[in-house]
Amino acid sequence: MPPISANAIVEKGAELADDVRVGPFAYIGPHVRIGPGCTIDGGASLTGRTTLGARCRVFPFAVIGAEGGAAGCGECVIGQANSIREHVTICAGAEDPTRIGDDNLIMIGCRIGPGAVIGDHCILTNCTQIEGLARIDDYVGTSAFTFVAAKARVGSYTYIAGYTGVEGDAPPYAMLQGYPARVRGVNSNKLRRCGFGDEDIRALKEAFRDLFNGSADGLAPDVLRRLSADATLNAHVRRVVEAMRDVAGRDPQR
Repeated sequence: MPPISANAIVEKGAELADDVRVGPFAYIGPHVRIGPGCTIDGGASLTGRTTLGARCRVFPFAVIGAEGGAAGCGECVIGQANSIREHVTICAGAEDPTRIGDDNLIMIGCRIGPGAVIGDHCILTNCTQIEGLARIDDYVGTSAFTFVAAKARVGSYTYIAGYTGVEGDAPPYAMLQGYPARVRGVNSNKLRRCGFGDEDIRALKEAFRDLFNGSADGLAPDVLRRLSADATLNAHVRRVVEAMRDVAGRDPQR
């Protein structure tokens, strides 16, 4: 079978590496660039100013580069070794490019809004919705039907449970659940799989109990001030404190 199906549409101006495979009825727009080792399955559509790094696979009926404003204006920058499953929509950013890092799995029916940023090694499960200009840091995982609001940020190594709505910034290393989302604890299993030691995980658990304690009131500002002043604080705990201090600084109610 030839690398590019006779039934695919590859517009003049598109740049494809020599070994890119394109299935039947796929569409590749004129401003698209696709790196080596990629597979674009049948029925997928890549449009706008979309750049796809090496060794990516785009599954049937995924759409990348949509809704970017005037033709050719929206931009998507996608890194290497990403798996973009069926019916995913990745919208192009008209002012800020939509950016996706390396080695991500974006599962069936997910939508990533214009100007959103996804880090590396993330797993977005079926029908996750990331609104425009949101930021998802490295090693984040979601369950089905997660929602992250526009301009919200989710810290690294955080897991978001199914049907959870993240309406503001969320700390790293956390487990989030509910609508609106609440911090339920530390994402311990993920941290262990990523090589975090028991001492670091124990320190994070102690800090999370004090900072968030599962109450509806959320972050405890007095604990945040105390931890901020502790010069001996665990490095990972300090990262949580700095993230939450940034949030508190933007929220006049804290």
